[in-house]
Order: sequence, then structure tokens, then C-alpha cells
Amino acid sequence: MGFPLMDVRINREITHYAIIIFLITFATRATNNMIGTTAPLLAKYDLSFTNYLVGFLVSTVTAVNLASIVFINARLPGSTRRLLFIISNALIVTLLPAYFLANSLSIWIVSILTGFAYGLIMPNILTSASIVGDQFTAERILVLYTLALSTSLVAGPLLETYLLTRLGYRYVFLLFIPLAVLSLALSLKVRFPPDPKEPRRSIGAAHVIRNKGLISALLANSTYSIPFVVFTTFIAIYAQSIYHVSRYLAYFSFVPFFLTSFLTRLYLTIRVPRSLFKPMLISIALTITGIALLYLSPNYAVFIISMSILGIPHGSTYPLSTLMISRGTSVEERNAANSYFAAFQGVLGIIVPALFGISTDLIGIRLSMALLLIPVITIAIAFTRFYMGSGLETFKSEIPSSR
Repeated sequence: MGFPLMDVRINREITHYAIIIFLITFATRATNNMIGTTAPLLAKYDLSFTNYLVGFLVSTVTAVNLASIVFINARLPGSTRRLLFIISNALIVTLLPAYFLANSLSIWIVSILTGFAYGLIMPNILTSASIVGDQFTAERILVLYTLALSTSLVAGPLLETYLLTRLGYRYVFLLFIPLAVLSLALSLKVRFPPDPKEPRRSIGAAHVIRNKGLISALLANSTYSIPFVVFTTFIAIYAQSIYHVSRYLAYFSFVPFFLTSFLTRLYLTIRVPRSLFKPMLISIALTITGIALLYLSPNYAVFIISMSILGIPHGSTYPLSTLMISRGTSVEERNAANSYFAAFQGVLGIIVPALFGISTDLIGIRLSMALLLIPVITIAIAFTRFYMGSGLETFKSEIPSSR
């Protein structure tokens, strides 16, 4: 008689925790994306930063974020990480008003602190989503986590677009404080895995770096991550500079972009591709088409169409890349390979915004956008040649992840 009652209690606890994971993921990612896309606009239009300085601001924040993930979060015991996780969520609540009050000097300090805090927040939410119940339950919560990520990237820009019809960039930071407070309250409920009692067996870095799955994933994802970090920082600036639209219409460009991305990831979750090469080629072709159309678009309407097209490879390239890693690495190599993969994307996030900012000040933002085709096409050719000989198409499919 006791076992059914126990099962009901366990199911209720799992359901309760799944709701916590969904809400904290939604609130945290929506706030994080708002800051990442609005701080450059605040710097550009309220603080009169040049594109060069906007790019360096974003690059600096990314560098700090990567450092906090690699050198602090990854090396601390669970109890310490939990404390810093809660403190970091509290810090975000205090930093949002600081953005409202920011000047040309303090925005550097506030942004750096934000990057540091999110380096101690985002990885731990992902980890907490994967440690509850058995393997089947954990994977279901991970799917819920990815759904919350994608949903927040549609809802957040929609909300901000509405806010910008009535308010300036500074006020947007204040109106996202309730979401940050929700994240802080829920951070007290997030579980952390126990520290391993024995040291993990080390995997040789050189061996993992030479892995065909990892190399394929790095090349594949770079075809999109290079333009994506540019879009995150500069696309609303591009819309205002080229089409002279209002700030809310410029920011609205993120809505169709993340909407088609969400629909693409939903499709990939339902129908996991057996072959990765063909959908990857389609993603690359859509990236090239979208960037070309972005450059050639004569008006705002065509620009929005180009952003809708570019959302499709945003939704597909990263999951396909993670599948390449899963098919090309052993379980023992998987964590190291994923770490190197994430670190490489972080390095691109440091380098690309700064270089693009310099380019826009030298040759203009429209031509700089067109020049993104050069690295995309070059890396696409390298990926095609390497992947054709990798043998990865023979591996069994797994469920793609999301970011």
C-alpha cells in the first residue's frame, strides 16, 4: 500500500522541480538575452559609443563570461558553486538599475559584472536540469529546459519590442527586474549534484582535439556562430542605420529571427535527422542566402524576411553540431569535447564583435555585413571536405540539444 503513495509523492516532487527549472530557465535566459541585445543599443544611442567601442564592449563581456565559466565555475565544489549561484542571481537584480543609471564609464563596469555573474548562473541551470530522477526523467527535464530557452527568446524580444514603443532603452532594464527577482527566488530551490568522491579519469586534450566529431562540430557551428554574434550585437543598429526605422521596429528584427529558430528546433526535436550532412548543407545555404539578402534588401520588409530566413540555421546548426560530437566521441570523451566546443564558441564571441565594430567604422556597416560571407563560405568548404571523409554518417542518431 505504501509504494503507490511513494510513487505519487516522487512524481509530485519531480513535477514541482520541472516547473522550477522551466521558470528559472525562462526568466534567466529572457533577462540575459535582453541585456546582451540592449546594452549595445544603450551604448550606441544613449552614450554615443562608436561601433568600434560597442564591439569591444561586447567582446570584453564575453571574455569575462568565458573566464568565469572555465576558471571559476568549473573548478569549484558544489556547495561553493551553489552559494555563488545565488549571489550571482542577486547581483543581476542590482545590476539592472545600474544599467538605467549607466554613463560611458560605468557601463563597462556593470557589463563586466554581468558577464561574470552569468558565467556562474547559466551552466549551473543546465546541470541542475540533468540530475533529477532516472535517465529518462532527466532527459525529459532537459527537453523542458531547451523548450524554456527557445520560448524565452521569442517572448523576451516581443515584450521588449512593445516596451520600446513607449520607453527608451534605459527603462527596459528596469522593467525586466521582476524576471530577475523571480530567478533569484527560484535559485534557492535549484539542486546541485554532489561532488565526486574520487577524482575523474583525465582524458588527453590532444586526443580529444583531434577527434573527428569535435572538429566537424567546430567547423559546422562556426559557419553560423560567426554571423550570429554579429547579429546579437549589431542587427538592431543595422536596422536603424540602413532603414532609419524607430528603435522598436529595429529591435523587432529579433522576433521573427528567434521565432523561426524556435520552430526549427521544435521540428528537429520531433524528427531527429539520421543524416547530418544534408541538413547541415541546407543550413549553410540558408545562412549564405540570408546574409546576401540582408545586404541587398532595399527596405525594412525585405530585411525582416532575411531575418526570418537566418533564424532557421540558428535553430538547426547548433543542434546538428552537438549531434556530430555525440556521434564522434565516446562517453568518456564527451564532457571534454563539449567543453572545448563551448570554449571555442566563447573565443569567437570575444574576437568577432570587436573586429566587426572596427570594420563598420572603416567601410560601413552594410558592406561589413556582406563581408561575413567570406568566412562563412570558406569554413563551409572546409567543413564539407572534412566531413565527407569523417565517417560520422554511420553513427546512430541522438536527440539534439538547444542553446
